[in-house]
Amino acid sequence: MCRVQTPLTWGLSELVHEARALRLIALLWVAFILLGNIPSAAMDYGLRGQASGWGSIEEMNGIWYGGLGAHYIPQLTIGQDAWDENFLDLEISLEAFAWTKQGERRDTAAVDLYRLKLRFATPRTETRIGLQQINFGPAYLLRPLRWFDRLDARDPLGTTEGVYALNFKYVTPSNASLWLWGLYGNDDPKGNEMLPTVEDRPEGGGRLEIPVFGGEGAFTFHHRYVNGPEPFVADFAEERFALDGRWDVLIGLWFEAALIHQRSSELPYTWRKLMTAGTDYTFGLGNGLHALLEHMAVVSSEDAQGWDQDSQMSGLSLSYPFGYADRISAIPFYYWESREYSLYAAWEHYWESFMVNVSVSHRPDLEEGMGLPESDYPGGGYGARLLLMYNH
Repeated sequence: MCRVQTPLTWGLSELVHEARALRLIALLWVAFILLGNIPSAAMDYGLRGQASGWGSIEEMNGIWYGGLGAHYIPQLTIGQDAWDENFLDLEISLEAFAWTKQGERRDTAAVDLYRLKLRFATPRTETRIGLQQINFGPAYLLRPLRWFDRLDARDPLGTTEGVYALNFKYVTPSNASLWLWGLYGNDDPKGNEMLPTVEDRPEGGGRLEIPVFGGEGAFTFHHRYVNGPEPFVADFAEERFALDGRWDVLIGLWFEAALIHQRSSELPYTWRKLMTAGTDYTFGLGNGLHALLEHMAVVSSEDAQGWDQDSQMSGLSLSYPFGYADRISAIPFYYWESREYSLYAAWEHYWESFMVNVSVSHRPDLEEGMGLPESDYPGGGYGARLLLMYNH
């Protein structure tokens, strides 16, 4: 997961000064206190966490740098059966992070709120409020529907920022599902966004998933107000529409297509289209070689049907297990316009609650970054990392 490095700070103070987080903590705490009035069994408490540490070396512009880091996410869950088959729980997670990079004297340390959500579940609905993870869509490497998360297939920790949201999901007897969400207080760019949301303006949308020809298809919509890069561009409204689907026949097949309309006469292109097609198959070689291939096009145009400017890239994921405890994998990307490539390759070993990951990587120095956030495309160079992870 990519992070912007800043001078040494302790983000725990932000929880004291962040009124939004404090209001949310108070709201969820009061709501959970009311559980005491619900006739039910005793509350269930669970405490678990993920601790990791790593050492790395990387090359940029012919200079090699060494780095050390540590990361810990403790998670407290309090749950209770409400009535009949209904359930209520509260999740609180913090993220502690420390990192130092030799040669540049750049250090980062922070303790931030990672998740804080109250969830109410019935046999057919789930309602969540608070700081949570929202992600959907079948694509794995190149994701037009990466709207609210920044999950990265190359990250063995599987961590991502959350969003402040009210999220509702209903599942029908035919296995169709309806999602509705409202977001507030997520001012920084998230997911694939390149521009932030207007401060104190709510945003919202929804998603409908239905069975289609033995697979699943979905339509997704989202609306927000974008904080334009003043003084050049004023604030403007943005709508996103998306279709996606997945089918498993002899091979896995899926697609994601997103259409983004930015209602501003001051932008050179007001329409963006992100389209991904993917497939995967497990070959019967040894313990089974899993191969996954995706291709994405990012198109900018002056109208919804146009194709004025585009960038295209392909991604491949290869994974092979050696028994139950070891796995090797490789994820190369190819950028068609610049004819550049990136590569991530890793070996992982598991035993009980521990995991060790040894990886090497190469990154190109991209100028445009496929029209996606620049944080996903750091400066070019080579790197290697040893990572240890413990789950408790």
